[in-house]
Amino acid sequence: MEYKKLVLKAREENRILNGELWVYDNEIAGSLKPFQGGELCRLYSATGMYIATGYVNPASTITFRVLSRDPDEIIDRAFLLKRVREADSQRLALRPENSYYRMVYGEADFLPGLVVDRFADYFIVQITTAGMERFKEDIFAIVEEIHPGAVIIEKSLVTAREKEALPLINRVVTPGRPGVKTIEVNGLKFQVDFLKSQKTGFFLDQRDNYLLLKKIAAGREVLDAFSYAGAWGLHARHFGAKHVEFLEISGEYIKQARENVALNSFAEADFTFTQDDAIKILKEMSKAGVSRDIVVLDPPAFVKARSKLQEAKRGYKEINLRALKMIRPGGFLISCSCSHFLEKDDFLQVIISAAKDAGRRIKLMDFKAQPYDHAVLLPLFQSEYLKCAFFYVY
Repeated sequence: MEYKKLVLKAREENRILNGELWVYDNEIAGSLKPFQGGELCRLYSATGMYIATGYVNPASTITFRVLSRDPDEIIDRAFLLKRVREADSQRLALRPENSYYRMVYGEADFLPGLVVDRFADYFIVQITTAGMERFKEDIFAIVEEIHPGAVIIEKSLVTAREKEALPLINRVVTPGRPGVKTIEVNGLKFQVDFLKSQKTGFFLDQRDNYLLLKKIAAGREVLDAFSYAGAWGLHARHFGAKHVEFLEISGEYIKQARENVALNSFAEADFTFTQDDAIKILKEMSKAGVSRDIVVLDPPAFVKARSKLQEAKRGYKEINLRALKMIRPGGFLISCSCSHFLEKDDFLQVIISAAKDAGRRIKLMDFKAQPYDHAVLLPLFQSEYLKCAFFYVY
């Protein structure tokens, strides 16, 4: 198969040769006008050395993404089937009993632009690039081939698609099947409306981290801030918490949390459902002298561009400061960030600064990251994003 040639500027090949997968528009020599969005091509150095095969998008700042480093490899359905099957097999080899996991994790599985999350017989497909968009029907067929009877939902709503000049898509692909499913995680039931949910429906990357509450929740009062559909708070109650307050700005997600409380046969009187801006309410609660035994902070990403990092640090410091002012001595703070631009050391430094300003001493008891099915491909640190810090508060 003949592929067009994409040429790098002089001395721009080293990052790619060292294992990175993205080429930026300012690293390309010559015009991109001959290329269509998502078109397969071969990448060469300025001296004519073959570097990689992948796809190009002139509309995107990330102009080229690597799929293969073998000049003889053809990028087709068979290629994709091999990659997807390998990714799935890796997960199943580690936890064969688990049917809720990230089956494909983009660049970390050498499939840039593709995420597939499995929820038993439901498979949520997220496509973020023009190159992977061209293979969409093949991807659906591959998932069905590997897992016969698969119900496929395409949930491609991320802003990355807009940067790739692609429309947003949110639909059930498999005819006649609902977009709602009840799943079970850590012994709890959650009803997930995939078409009305965040990301791919449920935060599978936190499922092991929820277990941090197992030994500490009994008899405690817990605040689950930025609670979404209530996973942290429901785990707290499951592990014996006396009372849980959900704090969430979205009426839809507060409704889902209430439904999940009923689904697990918990008494609604053991919960408070507060629909409001969590940042504002945390400030008001801390100023009013409200106290809790455990506060969980699991906000959406505060920083989606490196240029906004300092602003995001101020936001993370504010919510952690307010939480620390509220926590009773001997209580716990669980603080999370899903922003890959905010690195672990910077995240911890923000919380150290917040504790100092709050007049509290804290001890880092544990630090969690994303699980095995969201593994980090080195040296592509963009695939490393989740931080979950567990503190004892004096």
